[in-house]
Amino acid sequence: MARGRRNTAEEDPALTGKLRHSFNAVQDLVKEIKPIGLSKRAETYLRKAPYGDLVMLYYDEFDVAAPKNMKQITTNKHGVVKLLNCFDRDCEVPCAFKFGENFIESTSAKFAGITRMKRIGSRKGPKLIEGFNLKKLDENVLYNKYFSDIKETQHSTAVTKKKIMETIIEVMKKKKRRTKIDDEHVVCLIGFYLCCVLFFGDKNTSAVNVKYLAIVETYENVLKVSWPDLVHEHLFEEMLKNADCLSNVKACVPYILILFAHTPAGLIQKVQNNEQKIPRVGRWDMQVISDFIAGANMTEFTVSVSYYLQKSLCS
Repeated sequence: MARGRRNTAEEDPALTGKLRHSFNAVQDLVKEIKPIGLSKRAETYLRKAPYGDLVMLYYDEFDVAAPKNMKQITTNKHGVVKLLNCFDRDCEVPCAFKFGENFIESTSAKFAGITRMKRIGSRKGPKLIEGFNLKKLDENVLYNKYFSDIKETQHSTAVTKKKIMETIIEVMKKKKRRTKIDDEHVVCLIGFYLCCVLFFGDKNTSAVNVKYLAIVETYENVLKVSWPDLVHEHLFEEMLKNADCLSNVKACVPYILILFAHTPAGLIQKVQNNEQKIPRVGRWDMQVISDFIAGANMTEFTVSVSYYLQKSLCS
């Protein structure tokens, strides 16, 4: 535990935010698009996208004939906040969680291995976002084609989850045969949806700033940005920024549950599945992880030597 820090979010109910701590939002998307069906071309494009495997984990599993069989998990929030409180804000080890005298360090490579988000493209994602000019918003391909009407809304610089979902469905349901550009746009819009509900959205996962259209403007942009690096950097910036109320962290916190589960070998059992075909996020039940953490003394863990010998979790 970082020195001199108190568990603000647990001790003061007034400061309890709306922590985003599961992948249910990805399942929500799949429930809408699977009955329509991705075209073969769109599916091929999506599988090549950095976030494709994460979406296809749920898409492949979903049975249109029995939609209620898809498991919904809302993890134990107290367990997630307890783990977040182990984040080493004193920076003895960069991007690390401290358990007594032991550290578990997080890296972009580990994030990529756990979510199976390919580290393709460049590290220029932050520059694309920072350089996004609201004055030239109409020049953005996706904005000009699908979201220009938000200028008339109360929040003219954010796109809602509902609007993104409706747009994805609209493009997928085009009456005429979908073109190559339509299928590329479906993949870009799915990426924008993930930006909203999992990676960069507001604390209610209800909207995302239009600046994130910069990284999904075209399919080419989707492929030229290293998403794991971008999301990982944002996650740790959010933890530092929200030190007084960790429940307000607006980033991909389910990742750190799997990071923890992967490290203390044998403490948390994996679920039975084909490990070669799915990301690590599908190999553990996150509710089990967070329940375990909520009832555990986090200072008791000793991180194994073998963990430090691994250069990444990408194998």
